[in-house]
Amino acid sequence: MSWWQNLFNQNNRHQRVRTTGQMNATHIARKSELPVVVAPVTGQLQQIAGDKDQINSHNGFMMVPNGNTIMSPVSGIVVYSDAQTVTIQSVHHEQVTVKLQTNDTTISHLATYGTGQQLHAGDLIGTTHATNPEVHIYVLFEETIVPHVNYGAVYAGQNVWQNQESTDVSQ
Repeated sequence: MSWWQNLFNQNNRHQRVRTTGQMNATHIARKSELPVVVAPVTGQLQQIAGDKDQINSHNGFMMVPNGNTIMSPVSGIVVYSDAQTVTIQSVHHEQVTVKLQTNDTTISHLATYGTGQQLHAGDLIGTTHATNPEVHIYVLFEETIVPHVNYGAVYAGQNVWQNQESTDVSQ
C-alpha cells in the first residue's frame, strides 16, 4: 500500500481516533471543576413538556436523536442499569438518569452495566436508530437540580450545561 493510501485509509484512522464528540466530552469532563453535562446524542435538545406524566415530574431535558450512538451525559458510578434506563451517581448532580423511550427495543437500547461500574462523560452507553420518530432520550436529574441548558440543535458530546453565576439583584 502506498503512503497516500495509508494516510487516507478510513479503517486505520477509525481505529486510532474515537469520535469527535467522545474526545471533546472526555477532555471537558476531566479538565473541568465545574459541572459538565454533555449531549448524549446528536439531535434536538428540548424541554420535557407534554410527555408521559412519570417523566414530566422530573427536572431534565429530552433529546430527539439524529445520530445513532448514545453517550453518558455525566461522569460517575452506575447505580442502576437495564436496556431502557441507566442511573449514574454523579459528583456534581447527585443521581442522573438516562432513559430511552422507544417502541422497538431491538434497534434502540442501552448497554447493561453492573452496579458500581464507572462511566465518564462521553462514554458510549447505547445505540439508537435516528430515522425512528418514536425514539426519545431523556436526561433526568434529582428534584433539587434545575438544568441550565440552551435548547436547540446539539452534537453528541457537546457540553450543554450552562454554568450560572450567582448574582444578587437586590444590590
